[in-house]
Amino acid sequence: MDPAPGKKNLITDITGIRVGHAEDTKIGTGVTVITGDKPFSAAVDVRGGGPGTRETDMLSLENSIGRADAIVLSGGSAFGLDACSEVQDLLRKDNKGYKVGKAVVPLVPGAVIFDLNINNKPHVNTIREHSPWRKLANKAYKSANSDFLLGSFGAGCGATTATLKGGQGSSSWSQTFPNGKKYTVGAIVINNAVGNPLLNRGPHFLSAYLEFDNEFGGYGVCNDLYDNILRAKRLPQSIGKTEIFDDISSNTVIGVVATDAPLTRANLKRLAIMAHDGIARSLSPAHTPMDGDTIFSITTCKGVNEQLLENVDILALGSRASDCVARACNRAIYEAKAIGNSKPGWKKLFLSK
Repeated sequence: MDPAPGKKNLITDITGIRVGHAEDTKIGTGVTVITGDKPFSAAVDVRGGGPGTRETDMLSLENSIGRADAIVLSGGSAFGLDACSEVQDLLRKDNKGYKVGKAVVPLVPGAVIFDLNINNKPHVNTIREHSPWRKLANKAYKSANSDFLLGSFGAGCGATTATLKGGQGSSSWSQTFPNGKKYTVGAIVINNAVGNPLLNRGPHFLSAYLEFDNEFGGYGVCNDLYDNILRAKRLPQSIGKTEIFDDISSNTVIGVVATDAPLTRANLKRLAIMAHDGIARSLSPAHTPMDGDTIFSITTCKGVNEQLLENVDILALGSRASDCVARACNRAIYEAKAIGNSKPGWKKLFLSK
């Protein structure tokens, strides 16, 4: 079989991964949960200047654990980190977690986007027991399976970019790698970037050259040159040639890249680092002081302590992971629809003309 996306073109093309999501369009936020029957070996890389995260230190290479029973992506800024606590409670009820004597401690890293200005969320001042993100996390965890929706769903519900509605995107890629074995790589992202995903005013995506089988509209590569206009959220008019869209401070691309390849934690760290290139190729600018760009990397292959793959195999896996992140960022935009007072969706702007 030629190299191509997996059957679903989703991160769940990797056996052992399930995704659940829940959203509230009235208040414009949501939660996405990535989990499985067994814990994942995991790493993380943070490139944005304003991250909102939980348990990322646990995944650092110099520390002992390096595993995750689930990963949570959520709206709600710092309030949304409550979603991780809810998933931890649910995992404990399912007797899943790190065993320490008689105690079971589920390990749930997570990251959040800022979406509090969508529909002017009044609920952010409610007490923790009434957190909408805990309720959404409960629903997302319990709905996790191999099929899920793209666009304005899950943590992508209230996402926006500089120029149009953001959302939840996913993609996958399967091929025989240099070591002669076939592996699958996948990504899920929440695209809420400061930057612009389009070439100039669009409709073409910056990374349109990566598109497979019309997965984000089939417009192809555009021959237009960059118009040198910097399109980003919250730019002061004094900075060069810019277009000012609004000062809504919703920003950040967060996500997970996954594979079934036998990767050590150091390999996983490299995968996460390379995966960030997919953000930079699909959004301009990327990794800004206002973004919290965070990518987790996981493998479903267990018990890998020594590097089994050659560096050229890691190179190939990381390159495909980067491609998957860029494609997922574009699919999030392509499938998104406006909610409440959000910006318009790509299809509304360009397919209706």
